[in-house]
Amino acid sequence: MENSIPKNRNIWHLVLGILFFMYGCYKLYILTTTQEDDTFGYVIGIGFIAFGIYDLYKYYKGMK
Repeated sequence: MENSIPKNRNIWHLVLGILFFMYGCYKLYILTTTQEDDTFGYVIGIGFIAFGIYDLYKYYKGMK
């Protein structure tokens, strides 16, 4: 039997990843339902989604 030390999981990566992802999706939803063209808003929304996915990746990578 092999003794393996579990890696340190940072719960903040999970919490912030979910929050950033949800806020980015909300931001993109609001921008797509309005008539305004806000290119910077789209970039910010996609950036929040990407950062949220990255935080979730860091959390799940630390679990193994």
